[in-house]
Amino acid sequence: MLERLARKHFERGRQFELQDREQEAVEEYRRACDLKPTSADPFLALGRLRALGGQLREAVALLDAAVERSPEPQIRQWRGYVYGRLRQYREALADYQAADEGDEPNIKINIARMHLALGQFSDAHAALVGVDDPSAVQLRNALPRYEEFVDEPSDDDRALRYLFGGSLVLGTADDGGVRLRGDRYLLLTPRHIARTIKRFCRFKEKHRWQFDAVAGDGAHHAPIALALSKILDLPVVSVPNPEQRVLLCSAVLKGPVEAVRVSRPWRRAHVQFMHLCIGLEPTGDPDEKEPELLGCVHRCSVPWYRVEAYARLEPDPEPEETSDSPWPGFRIGPPFMDANSERVSQEIVDAFQELRVCPISELLLGWYDRHPNVRAFNWT
Repeated sequence: MLERLARKHFERGRQFELQDREQEAVEEYRRACDLKPTSADPFLALGRLRALGGQLREAVALLDAAVERSPEPQIRQWRGYVYGRLRQYREALADYQAADEGDEPNIKINIARMHLALGQFSDAHAALVGVDDPSAVQLRNALPRYEEFVDEPSDDDRALRYLFGGSLVLGTADDGGVRLRGDRYLLLTPRHIARTIKRFCRFKEKHRWQFDAVAGDGAHHAPIALALSKILDLPVVSVPNPEQRVLLCSAVLKGPVEAVRVSRPWRRAHVQFMHLCIGLEPTGDPDEKEPELLGCVHRCSVPWYRVEAYARLEPDPEPEETSDSPWPGFRIGPPFMDANSERVSQEIVDAFQELRVCPISELLLGWYDRHPNVRAFNWT
């Protein structure tokens, strides 16, 4: 009788969950668990929801009860996930290994991640052998970089971009920006851009990077190329020439997809180029399709090319209750594009010349000295 009643509450909970009525689903699953059925289903269901809601200790207890009732690999996989969130990596590894039946790449990847968290790099590599899932390949390629972080935290933007994309993150100035509810947006002023370029020049000097020309087309990207042309005393080119070493310049790009589109003509012509991007919106996972050199890595725009909705914000005099803007206190203005790239580039050059020193440059040099597997360092 109690088994049938528990099953009824479980089925009701599942229907509520399918309708996105999570709280009601939790209540039904909990009633089913309170009846202590022999089935693992309600314990797994409630443990899964509590894990996704951040109640990790409660989730472990529920998943323990599910494991006692069933050898189902899915239960061990979920408990491994929760243990990983709790940083109990040995327990997580044991669960993922118990759930591994040889045909699920995600489990192999999680086994490798737990080995990495424990500093077991050869075991992590062994777990990924023969797994051709893109995430597994990316993780396997990053293993040599991971070994450099044994005694150093690796969860900031710079480390993640370096680990998975081999990118050199130059950063930008810390001042300025508009903070919105749930969104961060930074307008990259000429001073922001000048700081990024100053850091680039310091790396160029140390690593002796040599270029024959700079490139960057259109109202969006041309001002960066023109500014670097003046600062480095190099010509601007628009036609790919495989005999030239080119510094390809971009203002703001949306992740690897747009980076590939911008660089495609140069790749197709087999030009040796290094790609400098002042601002990258991280719309995709880090990978080697990104530019070698990055400045600001989050939602941003430049003042001469404000076409995205968040880049066209201006103060809204309308009361919040009558405004239809998704950003209370702001309204979306008209698109703006300054076609005078020469004038815009001169503003960047002026800001660069006013910026005498950039102390952070030396800190960055030291950081990348400790983590040298950056794609840009392969430049000859």
